[in-house]
Amino acid sequence: MQTLLPTVRTVASFVLSLSIAPLFALAQTSEGLPEATAGTSAGSLAVILEFIVDHDTAYFAEDAEYQVMAEPEPFRGREAISEFFGMMYGGAFTDTHVELRTVLADGSRVVLEFVFNGTNSGELMGMAPTGQRVSVPILGIFEIEGDAIRSGRIYYDTATMTQQLDSTTRALLDRALAACPSGNGGWHGLTLC
Repeated sequence: MQTLLPTVRTVASFVLSLSIAPLFALAQTSEGLPEATAGTSAGSLAVILEFIVDHDTAYFAEDAEYQVMAEPEPFRGREAISEFFGMMYGGAFTDTHVELRTVLADGSRVVLEFVFNGTNSGELMGMAPTGQRVSVPILGIFEIEGDAIRSGRIYYDTATMTQQLDSTTRALLDRALAACPSGNGGWHGLTLC
């Protein structure tokens, strides 16, 4: 984790400079780009980019909270967050990777738009593995304090993942809905005739 720190901080500063260069254009000094230090946008971005590389929950504060908004309660504490990530990366899903789409940093906050990709090869919340590949767009909002993630909130459309995971169930529901009289069936209300 520490060996990647200088490289990731340099990359974070460069990415940050591309995304917020217009804001610094007038205030730029001969000293160059903002440094990736704690409490700055570049520092917060560096922490998140380091975390994304290997999903090491050591980047979370000991008492951090991580809320998957589709779940009723957040994961509280690094240990609970670690169990969740262990289940997602290498447990329920293998061959995983994240495609970054948008990265915004403002002081201690970082917003990420990314796509989670993986193959469901292990049990997921009590469901048997399907072997299906998923590609799920996600929005994450992170609060950074010093060099640790204090909190994270993840938003995604659960129907997108469910449809990709279970094509058999989806096909059965589609057939059942097609058999309903016009106007009595549909995915949005999920009212079956």
